[in-house]
Amino acid sequence: MKIKSHISLILPYSFIICIILLLLPINGYCLATNTMSSTLDVPTSESPLHITLDYKKTNGIIKAYSEIQEGPIPNPLIRNHVDLTKQFQQIGISYIEPHDLATGVSTMFPDWDADPTLESSYDFTVCDKYVTSIINAGCRVLFTLHENALIDISLRTLPKNMSKWAEVCKHIVMHYNDGWNNGYYYNITYWEFLSEPDKILLDTPENYYQLYNITARTLKAYNSSLKIGGPCTFTVTFTNKRYTEDFLKYIVDNNLPFDFFSWHHFPYTPNQLYSESQAVLALLNKYGLTDCENILTSWNPWISRFQRDHENAKNAAFTACSLTTFQDAGIDYAFRFRGSPEREPHRLFRFLGLDASLFSRKGMFKKPALAYLAMRYVTRDTPIRLTTPIMDVSYGITYLAGNSEDDTNVSILISNYNFEDTKYNLELTNLPWNTSYTAVHYLIDDKHHLEIIEKNTLSESSYIISKTLKSNTVQLIRLTNSSHIPDEGPPTARIPLILRLKIFDPLSRALNRLIFFIMFSNNPYANVLHKIIMRFYDRLIN
Repeated sequence: MKIKSHISLILPYSFIICIILLLLPINGYCLATNTMSSTLDVPTSESPLHITLDYKKTNGIIKAYSEIQEGPIPNPLIRNHVDLTKQFQQIGISYIEPHDLATGVSTMFPDWDADPTLESSYDFTVCDKYVTSIINAGCRVLFTLHENALIDISLRTLPKNMSKWAEVCKHIVMHYNDGWNNGYYYNITYWEFLSEPDKILLDTPENYYQLYNITARTLKAYNSSLKIGGPCTFTVTFTNKRYTEDFLKYIVDNNLPFDFFSWHHFPYTPNQLYSESQAVLALLNKYGLTDCENILTSWNPWISRFQRDHENAKNAAFTACSLTTFQDAGIDYAFRFRGSPEREPHRLFRFLGLDASLFSRKGMFKKPALAYLAMRYVTRDTPIRLTTPIMDVSYGITYLAGNSEDDTNVSILISNYNFEDTKYNLELTNLPWNTSYTAVHYLIDDKHHLEIIEKNTLSESSYIISKTLKSNTVQLIRLTNSSHIPDEGPPTARIPLILRLKIFDPLSRALNRLIFFIMFSNNPYANVLHKIIMRFYDRLIN
């Protein structure tokens, strides 16, 4: 199919496509809300939320879920953003999945007629720099063996020579773990297989199964300690079950290596993340794969929302609610999409609402990064979890509390995502101190960047307060009998006026959905538009 012969046919319908996509939700994104069972009562204006905690009653360790996608330095498609290593360290990032052009299999093995056993067949230049920056930041790597199929449609078809592809993957492992081809000894354990096959592949699920079979066996034969997993689907309950349930049946029937189930999800509410995780656990239990880890390798609040909602306190509240929800969701790791800023043309991506990064190009925090900073304060200083009910996140309010091993600190993190302003009564009993202590109250909202709004010296053995938790805010309370308190959060990046003006929302939303239709659809006309856009894109950035 020639591109030029179809331009005149497609362009007159582009505006109509925009209007249709503006009105209709994109398949795979419009998700139903499920309710979690809980003993936590829903607060009302007449009946405030009661938070009752006992210092002596604990329940395990609080997990930070400090994992993100994309490393601290610019990848080849992103120019002019600073090295974010210090920012990543400041919010406690511990695990990174590099997931862009730099780590595509065909980027490292560009000529598929070459011999995969020869060092000269590989080009690790870009990927080495990218992966090394993650290691130098003190983080571990989850490596996705994938192709850049969103950019290059030809990569949406699986390789015909699957054994060769598996051999290439083995040599990538050798390079980063065993020093092959002037490589490294990074001991990368987790190796994820492809990315979002249910949305992107122009191939059959059966071919996907076969490629996984050959690749997993090849990697395990080389090093049995590697952890191999997938299927890295776009969602779990709202996707083609041939890539989830049928895939697991194939794994079991063929006795294949399978160490973790990976999945993506971009929900409207934190509750949907919990529900999807429960669906994953149910599938693993059904097929007897109870030893498999449950890894959410990409998540973010509905990435097709307006750009201001990627950067404001509303997103921070969503983030804090999600990090709290994960504690009881059975998730082993949760990689946030994404750490570093989006690719060029950056202003266009932001106008379309597609820059989901935690930091600006100049390295300034966005509000959601403050939620990670607050969680770092909680897990660093007060990792022992105080007993709480399982949160009913369906109405958007969560809380989490912890104390320290040396009995010097207590932290309480309270979040309200998109629920009405709510009064709460907090009572924390059996504090271990016989002397005075300090109570410090931090706030994240559209005017405060994890700033101290109240500080008191108290001496009672129970800490009792009544406050209001406003919609789309996060409160962090620190009680301490030491002289040290956590620093306030840094100032956040200003959201430009054009992104705050709602008059542009219909245009931004329509173009956003058109882009998603073009990038993810396997419609032949969408593919023609995709080729046109990518040609323009290549000229723009080169």
